[in-house]
Amino acid sequence: MSDDVTNDLIDSLTSLLEDERTALIEGKLDALEGLLTRKEALFEELEEQQEEDTIAPESLAPLQDLFRRNHALLESTQKGLRATTERMGAMRRVRTSLETYTNTGQRHAVQMSAGQRVEKRA
Repeated sequence: MSDDVTNDLIDSLTSLLEDERTALIEGKLDALEGLLTRKEALFEELEEQQEEDTIAPESLAPLQDLFRRNHALLESTQKGLRATTERMGAMRRVRTSLETYTNTGQRHAVQMSAGQRVEKRA
């Protein structure tokens, strides 16, 4: 009986990890919170099952590969979000200030108030 429960838990985790992968690839980051809640619940069940009857490590090995894959996707997502945040900050700075250089090569920023416009040319 416990083998059936363990297999069901492993199948559920596998399915959840595939859903997580899909959400990450499709950029549906809002779905990750619900998946995390489900993942935590499945881990708790798996832990309870482990306490009742030892789970063979080889039955958990496929999950390890899925966790590694999703971890790499999560890291890439975080890196992309950081890059986007930095780029948006740079774009905001471009709209609110004008940076020039003095004849000595020092950077000089001119802050612009709302409504002012400056044509920038290279």
